[in-house]
Amino acid sequence: MLPLLVFAAVATVTCEKVKIGDISTLHHAVSGELYALDDKTLMVKNFNYDGAGPDAFFWVGKEGTPEKTNEDATAILAHPFEGKHYEYRNDDAPILKAASNEAVTLILPENMKVSDIKWLSVWCRKFAVDFGNLMFPADIQLPGASSLPSPLIPPTNDLEAVAEPEPESEPESEPESEPESEPEYEHGSNSVDAEPESEPATKGEPEPEPKASGTILSCSLVSVFTVLAAVRLF
Repeated sequence: MLPLLVFAAVATVTCEKVKIGDISTLHHAVSGELYALDDKTLMVKNFNYDGAGPDAFFWVGKEGTPEKTNEDATAILAHPFEGKHYEYRNDDAPILKAASNEAVTLILPENMKVSDIKWLSVWCRKFAVDFGNLMFPADIQLPGASSLPSPLIPPTNDLEAVAEPEPESEPESEPESEPESEPEYEHGSNSVDAEPESEPATKGEPEPEPKASGTILSCSLVSVFTVLAAVRLF
């Protein structure tokens, strides 16, 4: 029990508070300022109540108003809180005692959040009387909730996403020039292949030369023999 009370006291001092509004005064001098510490914790500052109600407690609901609501969508917020939550028809719920400028910490049940609540009331169940209430505004900004949205980040991401296609278009022109150069290399390879075709022509040219030299030698030999024959005759 004590750790819960210590935690509530520390939360009252250290946690950031967002004011929801002031509790109206209808009966038995009920008044106070209601704050949200987080989405599961409420705090009433300067709470006043004369303690004359026979069956009074803090009561919150997610629908309607204290006078007209669905009991299944409500919860009793016990004070002091001892680790237990109570439904509206639970007679074991503790009765609210008198208070003078007291700081009251209220813990919501697991199935309820501050952002779900429509109203809070100091309610007397026995006589179905509202001693004082507060209707929650629709635009409550809970502690830490304002830091969650980051509108500047998405635009930067969008700009980056738009800028990304720009470099993509640049390399598109480069591959277009590459295929143009590839045919040049193919033509060059064809010219190299053509060179060996001309080589046999050059090699075939010297082949008739030995034939011509043979005829010249045979002619010279004939002339030599004729000269020798003429000499013998003389």
